[in-house]
Amino acid sequence: MGMEFYGDSYKGNDEPIFVGIPTFLKLPWLRSKAELEKVRPDVAIIGEPFDFGTTIRPGARYGPRAIRAASTVPSPPYEHFNIETGVDPFGVFRTVDYGDVNISPGDVVESHRRMTEKVKEVLDIDGIPVMLGGDHSITFANVRAFAKKYKNIGMIHIDTHADCAPQGLTGFKYDHGAHIRRIMELGCLKGKNYTLIGPRGYWPGPDLYKWMADQDFQWFTMLDVEELGIDKIAKEAADRANDNVDAVYISWDIDTFDPAYAPGTGEPEPNGLTSREGMRLMRLLSTSFDPDRFAFDLVEVAPNYDVSDGSSYNGGITSGLANRLIVELLAGLSLTKKGKTEGTPVRPNLYRGKGHTYDFGNGPKAKVPKRPPLNYGPKVKR
Repeated sequence: MGMEFYGDSYKGNDEPIFVGIPTFLKLPWLRSKAELEKVRPDVAIIGEPFDFGTTIRPGARYGPRAIRAASTVPSPPYEHFNIETGVDPFGVFRTVDYGDVNISPGDVVESHRRMTEKVKEVLDIDGIPVMLGGDHSITFANVRAFAKKYKNIGMIHIDTHADCAPQGLTGFKYDHGAHIRRIMELGCLKGKNYTLIGPRGYWPGPDLYKWMADQDFQWFTMLDVEELGIDKIAKEAADRANDNVDAVYISWDIDTFDPAYAPGTGEPEPNGLTSREGMRLMRLLSTSFDPDRFAFDLVEVAPNYDVSDGSSYNGGITSGLANRLIVELLAGLSLTKKGKTEGTPVRPNLYRGKGHTYDFGNGPKAKVPKRPPLNYGPKVKR
């Protein structure tokens, strides 16, 4: 698949990282809906350069640009064989950069409408949409597109903050701290299918967490992560998300990571995930879902607060972490697409490890459900 879609650039591309248009991983760039419908990629990366829902420190509008810049290190070939896990997503998925949503500056409602429209274009060709934020209010617009295709969804929300407020500061309905409430109002998400991983600090207050409990939401604070471990939490979250739903959506806020690993965000909070914990969580989750009914966004990268990023020419440590999370996501999904559960890394003759790549041997792992075809929608034969 890799050579067929990417040509000679799949195995080798003798080009410095500072040469060429910095699309995500320097992947092919599709500039129109017509091109998208002609190529029909398996995965489409979408930038959503929007931060009008931010209440404290702006800058996430430049997140997609910084993540793309960081993704060009190293430069192509497109083959990305992971040394640890032995998986290359681009040998399975035909992946493209579908450019940015054309944001309407200052107009939240219209910008969200355009996000919904562009994400739906990818879903309409049965592609996997992967969105680069942008503040967390974009998740409402993205899930709104998802809900147009799937009646019942599961959701995993990885975030420092619950984002379940009925409204944001000064009554703003589309605040980046209120997107979960807006999603619940769509009617596509039941509380039993929702899990929040990573909350800590002092917002929101107890009344909102009591509301979450009343909805049958589940959440795991950073203290829970420390005590229970990533593996158990990932399994429970995946099992809840997969329980009698049509599709699964994951939204990952970069501020879940400790500021030592991801300082480039608007609302950093101490005592977060390490990058190693985040990679393990991603590897467990990315192999727990049906890749044909899945979508993902990564939000709140604000490169103006990042370290080692004065220009976004090559990205800072936060945007670099964001890029690698997405590559790990695609790797896990591609493994599942092939019907496999473990990768095949090249190992030394005197290998001393335990042999794990995606199942780390700490109890049962979530299983990918086998879902029947949808009995609704435009493709159902009447």
